[in-house]
Amino acid sequence: MACWNKTPNFALTQNTNSMKSEIILYDNYYLYLEAFPCFLDKNGFSEIYNYKSTVEFSEIENLVTKDSSVVIMNIAAVSINDAMEVVEKLLSLNEHLKIMILSPNAEVRNIKKFFDKGVKSFLTKHTHGPEFLDALKEVMEGKVYISEETKNSLYNFICNIDDQADKKSNGIEDLTSREIDVLHQICEGLRSKEIAERLFISKHTVESHRRNIMMKLDVHNSSMLVKFAMDNRLVN
Repeated sequence: MACWNKTPNFALTQNTNSMKSEIILYDNYYLYLEAFPCFLDKNGFSEIYNYKSTVEFSEIENLVTKDSSVVIMNIAAVSINDAMEVVEKLLSLNEHLKIMILSPNAEVRNIKKFFDKGVKSFLTKHTHGPEFLDALKEVMEGKVYISEETKNSLYNFICNIDDQADKKSNGIEDLTSREIDVLHQICEGLRSKEIAERLFISKHTVESHRRNIMMKLDVHNSSMLVKFAMDNRLVN
């Protein structure tokens, strides 16, 4: 089984058949770069692809040519902003390049940004060998690969954004703290006079708050108001 030359070079290469497409590998450890091609060879990729590799993050773009097909980057030791900047540079050099990110940082906002930049796959520290091979094959076919872990995280993230947007659009965000206090009392079944006594405000002020609450939430009576509050978990 062919593996890397054990002598550390600035940019390691293997299988120099110019007719083959290229897989470019980046990691900040030579040891991983020596092991990775062995793993790819074992699974038949050396029959179709040449390998290039570097431990210098700033040199990845220098390895990209028209024959480059896939870039696999382990960005564990790289800042997110620097990684995104390199993604943009690589795609400007070769718009057909397929980029896979390996990272222990699974912060969903960053994952989404990478996909927005054009990355084809984002894999976390929980990715095992068979899943990586599935991801690589999907990416090589021009598809986007999202692991179940990443998919669930993105789904929950998007749903939370939608929930926040719904809350803002349905008027909840417009309620003042005093209006929320009055709303809680209404939901307890108290009348305006009782609410006024409990909150040490006038009955007229309570009625004014009630009208404002209904207008902001677009409801037309106390029953609808209580139902809205319960449906949106404004009261227990």
